[in-house]
Amino acid sequence: MSDSLAPLDLTLGEIGENAALRWVLPLLPTGDGVLLGPGDDSALVSLPESQVLISTDMMMQGPDFRFDWSRPSDVGFKAIASNAADIAAMGGVVLGFELAVAVPASTPLRMLMGLAEGFAEGIAALTPGAGVFGGDLSRSEVFTIAVTVLGSMRGLAPVVRSGATPGDVLCVAGEVGLSHRGLQALLAAGDDELAVAGLVMSDPAVANHLRPRPPIALGPLAARAGATAMMDISDGLVLDSSRIAKASGVRVELDSSAGLDEHALYGGEDHGLLATFPPSATPPEGFRAIGVVTAGDPGVFLGNRELDAQSGGWDPFRNLAQ
Repeated sequence: MSDSLAPLDLTLGEIGENAALRWVLPLLPTGDGVLLGPGDDSALVSLPESQVLISTDMMMQGPDFRFDWSRPSDVGFKAIASNAADIAAMGGVVLGFELAVAVPASTPLRMLMGLAEGFAEGIAALTPGAGVFGGDLSRSEVFTIAVTVLGSMRGLAPVVRSGATPGDVLCVAGEVGLSHRGLQALLAAGDDELAVAGLVMSDPAVANHLRPRPPIALGPLAARAGATAMMDISDGLVLDSSRIAKASGVRVELDSSAGLDEHALYGGEDHGLLATFPPSATPPEGFRAIGVVTAGDPGVFLGNRELDAQSGGWDPFRNLAQ
């Protein structure tokens, strides 16, 4: 049988890399500014400026996702969301992605195509106009995704973690703690396939965990509004707030009336935006105040209680979703 006619249930070990790519590449958008996309040794991209933002992230089956919970398209969508949030957190606009995937040889072609469909869905939903520059496909014992994302500041200065000053207002945009609620619900369901399927179909928290939808468009708006520091909340509010506090040499005081429960404080993977604004600034609609920045030794406080940033939050060496 010709590999161009290979049914989707054949494995990559049976059809090989070249045939798999002939099925997968047409699913991926090229995006604006891509002069030469996948197919050569390098991509050729027209960039709007000489300085670009660049970030990279990995997702591995086990600590980062499970196929008994997620469809391949969910995993692809989540990979785009988490990487796009890193560009938005600097105040930038995503230009495009490099996608590297390594899978076991026993992986059916349909799983790889589902992953590609999720990449495309994430780009269309979160970073319209961006595309895929290229990437790599290889073999691994564990399903692994590595994404590199490029972004542009469109003439603005990047918003870094070290710019917060005493008097600034601490704000968040997007969900805080919802992904962690979803993760806990899935873990509680255990090996009950019917229970898991029910959660996937009906629980908004589970949906947010599997396919986070961070407010990517608010990153550039926050930069224009005068944000002094910003980052995405990937590892939990307390842990990520402590990173701004340490980088800026300030104290972060969370508002005890802001409704921040343990999921919000120590959960992760919502990929919302955490930003500080001068008191005279007007944060973009979608941001809400949850605290203030004060002078003092770096730390995160809730009321008079200092929160231990190391006692919770996402750490891939401690938090294994398997």
